[in-house]
Amino acid sequence: MSKNNTLVYRVGQLEKNYETLDNKIEKLLTNDIPHLQQSMSSLKVRMEVLTAVNVGAIIIGVIVSRML
Repeated sequence: MSKNNTLVYRVGQLEKNYETLDNKIEKLLTNDIPHLQQSMSSLKVRMEVLTAVNVGAIIIGVIVSRML
């Protein structure tokens, strides 16, 4: 393979790899990653439930402490 052919091959490989990288970066920047979106929704629901439980426990604690 001549020097020119090697250069053409290497530039072609770089262009192909750049296109793949560009698509991955675009997905990250647009947050277009379904499994992360699903995980974030699940985490949000868990946090809301835990917040409600903690608030309920505080209210019950205040009521019980006033009764004593």
